[in-house]
Amino acid sequence: MSVSTVVQGLLAPVAGVLVDRVGPRRVIVVGVVLLSAAFVLGATVAAPWQLYLYTGVLGATGLVALGWVPMGVLLSRWFAERRGRAAGVAFSGMGAGVFAVGPLAQWLIGALGWRAASALLGAGAFAVLLPLVLLGLRDAPAEPGPGARGAPPRPAPPPRTSVPDATLGDALGTREFWALWLAYFFTPLAVFPVFTHQVAFAIDLGFAPLFAATIFGLMGLMSSAGRIGFGLAADRFGGPLSATISFGCTAGGALALLALEGSPRAGWLVGYAVLFGLGFGARGPIITAMASDLFAGRRFGLIYGVLNLGNGVGAAVGPWFGGWVHDVTRSYRGAFLASVVFCALGAGAFWFTRRRAP
Repeated sequence: MSVSTVVQGLLAPVAGVLVDRVGPRRVIVVGVVLLSAAFVLGATVAAPWQLYLYTGVLGATGLVALGWVPMGVLLSRWFAERRGRAAGVAFSGMGAGVFAVGPLAQWLIGALGWRAASALLGAGAFAVLLPLVLLGLRDAPAEPGPGARGAPPRPAPPPRTSVPDATLGDALGTREFWALWLAYFFTPLAVFPVFTHQVAFAIDLGFAPLFAATIFGLMGLMSSAGRIGFGLAADRFGGPLSATISFGCTAGGALALLALEGSPRAGWLVGYAVLFGLGFGARGPIITAMASDLFAGRRFGLIYGVLNLGNGVGAAVGPWFGGWVHDVTRSYRGAFLASVVFCALGAGAFWFTRRRAP
């Protein structure tokens, strides 16, 4: 997992440059091909280096090419207003996919074995995603004009908090950029020390593996609802407030999971899945909308890709940090409490930005 997240973080700026030069649609097509190939090749794994290469490098490259960066740029071009709602609805598909594909993958593994399951998932991804991208996506003009969805009838002068047609250097010189970078960095530090160890923690407390997996499957569904809800809230109440509430959900979920140590009841597990799920992935649409409002333009792909470096670094450190704390203390308590602290730091970072007025 750490190899994959490091690769995704390092390649995010590269994906941004490619999106700026050739358009999001072509980059996403390449991502579909690479991700599908990674699954198919994964069925042939016979040595650890192959697993790292196919999953950690090839699969991660595919995810970058069809993930946050090209989708964020595409949304910034098509939607000039209410970008929080647009990003929330678009990215809610990730949570729905986890909810739907996870059980399917488990069923395929049980019925056919992991090799056949991997090959079928790769072929299925190619058969579904490629036509969807080719038929359903169109590159928009580099700047959202009067014809873009949500755009006003006449262009309005940019507000003080936006940087018109910003370059990377322009963005790096603003407080808002670094506040969003830190928000992206703290988010996986708040999420992954808990998320990576949730199943093992529940099983150690006596919950059946199937029951634990089913409960955690709810997180995908709740994540979809959270991304839409917090995206709408960002448009109405501003990104900082929406993000703070979402971090409150994440922290509340971590504390609910920790409460299982003193009271191992299923209700705490359900509460964790609901709260943590609502916050899971919610910051991505908020940051996408805020970054679009601040820096949308011909070079937004590169700017957004560099922003994603923060997420990549945090995602690489988060799982390792949670495991290290457990190994040292022989308990998950420290990692879960650290998650709450990182939630506070992430929420604080958002308040150093200024949301563009609608």
